[in-house]
Amino acid sequence: MASAMVLWLPGRTVTVPEATAAGSRFDRDSFHQALDAVLDRYVDPVDGSTLLARGLKHIVAGLDAHSHFLTAEERKALRTQVKDGTAGLAVHLHAAPGGGDRVLEVMGVLPGSAGALAGLAPGDRILEIDGTEVGRLLSQVEAEGLLAGEVGEQVALRVQRRHDSSPSRVDLTLGEAPREQLVSELLPVAGAHGFEGKAAIIELRGFRRGTGEAFKKQLAQLRRSAGSHGLAAVVLDLRGNPGGEVDEALVVADRFVRRGILTRTRGRGGRILREELAHEAGTDTETPLVIIQDRHTASAAELLTAALRDNGRARSVGERSYGKGTVQEIMGMPDGSVLKLTIARYFSPDDAAIDGVGVTPDVVLTTDQMERAVDEALADLGLRRAEP
Repeated sequence: MASAMVLWLPGRTVTVPEATAAGSRFDRDSFHQALDAVLDRYVDPVDGSTLLARGLKHIVAGLDAHSHFLTAEERKALRTQVKDGTAGLAVHLHAAPGGGDRVLEVMGVLPGSAGALAGLAPGDRILEIDGTEVGRLLSQVEAEGLLAGEVGEQVALRVQRRHDSSPSRVDLTLGEAPREQLVSELLPVAGAHGFEGKAAIIELRGFRRGTGEAFKKQLAQLRRSAGSHGLAAVVLDLRGNPGGEVDEALVVADRFVRRGILTRTRGRGGRILREELAHEAGTDTETPLVIIQDRHTASAAELLTAALRDNGRARSVGERSYGKGTVQEIMGMPDGSVLKLTIARYFSPDDAAIDGVGVTPDVVLTTDQMERAVDEALADLGLRRAEP
């Protein structure tokens, strides 16, 4: 027989049924019953639309760092705000280790940007943005919105830098987004038996529309500049690369893989939703290739590393990468609100998970050794710097 709890309130007695079984769970019926009670019986009138939107925001924000819900008003505000000015920061809002408030970690800083001029670096944590405590933010999009505005606009941050014992104030003057996504150089190298040549060092700072084609053109130019002997090696520097457009990263991977899977996505229950395959045309299967990564290499940059490694085309040196590999779907609601929801996760060609795991390099470097990462990468290829 079910037991009950009796409450004595002024002027009345209320009997509240208790759970009928130890394994009872809070379900949809219980949720709707409680919600109806709030809407119909709370002492002050409650606006149902506001209450439902607020509740959904917290529900979705609790799923992961990449899902969020915006009301129609919030969505409209984001569309109409001038966003030409940027801090030049790639940030990630996530739960603090051990729980507690969320933290906003700097994942990447574009050279020449407002963030770079202020001395911000990957690993720094932003605690406040113009007086708004980051720990109270519910979604990544809220944080990114606070870090954007008009060119010349001032944004005050409170930042916990990696190497400082206490937080400090950082004032940013928002500027135009730096256009350069890749930087390259030819480095004279030498190998065994007196071999001499040139290695292409290509730093990829992120992936946005056009990055893949820009990479192919830059690589072709480096080959021509290397002379008749061609390139002795290609080093892809992905340190501090926060990712971006996955398709652009796969264009780079496809340049070096003749056939096979580049990446796959799995949805609920592990069901394969999509596999991206390499194309044979224009593939370079000969040039030795090595990747440099660090703990801030994330998302599309991790997929690039996994695609090249699992297909036996490259080795990697550095630190374990960040571990960000999810797929989001954006769903517009009839009232104009929008739900962005994680529906799948990325996996490597060898079916290894990326999200929450990262990519372990073939050659692990300590933090101190990361300063000599290019030399370590060349050594892995049997090469060393040579006199120009």
